[in-house]
Amino acid sequence: MLGLITGANRGLGLELVRLGLAQGDSILAACRNTDGEQMTELLTLKTDYPEFLEILQMDVTKEEEVKEAADKVRKKYGHIDFLINNAGVLFEKMKMPGDCIRDLDIDMLRRNLEVNVVGTALVCKYFIEQLYRSVCPCIMDITSEAAHLSPKGYNYPAYSMSKYAANMRSCRLSIWERRHRRPTAFWHSST
Repeated sequence: MLGLITGANRGLGLELVRLGLAQGDSILAACRNTDGEQMTELLTLKTDYPEFLEILQMDVTKEEEVKEAADKVRKKYGHIDFLINNAGVLFEKMKMPGDCIRDLDIDMLRRNLEVNVVGTALVCKYFIEQLYRSVCPCIMDITSEAAHLSPKGYNYPAYSMSKYAANMRSCRLSIWERRHRRPTAFWHSST
């Protein structure tokens, strides 16, 4: 199987790359920056799996980069079997109760929304046709329990709002795909 994983150079994304390669999948590892210290482990994997791992430079917030990456993948492979929307950000420190509205940093909210919501939407928009060419397409969106509507739990206002919006985008996509009998997965990590 051929899969695209965003945010693939560290953390959960890097582990998903490792798991995919260990299972024998071919992986397209998409990263915002393809140079620097954060690439060390991914480049080591590229050396170990030269025929099964391709590294793509793709900032999910830049529509032109996402479109170019999708065109490149389409021309080279024609399809992808799975997409894991893993790229995401958490820019803020936990706020104390009562501070969430008055002290909300609107620029931070915009940055969180741009990566966590708009970024995943752009990736889906430009790669969805390649998924439809697969015999068994699957989309997995990595989200967070910080998006829950419970009054208890995390107090990252901008992050939580962005992940809630990302969950709704995933939910709407899942309903659409189910109507067309195309499988999607919806999963959250513990953050």
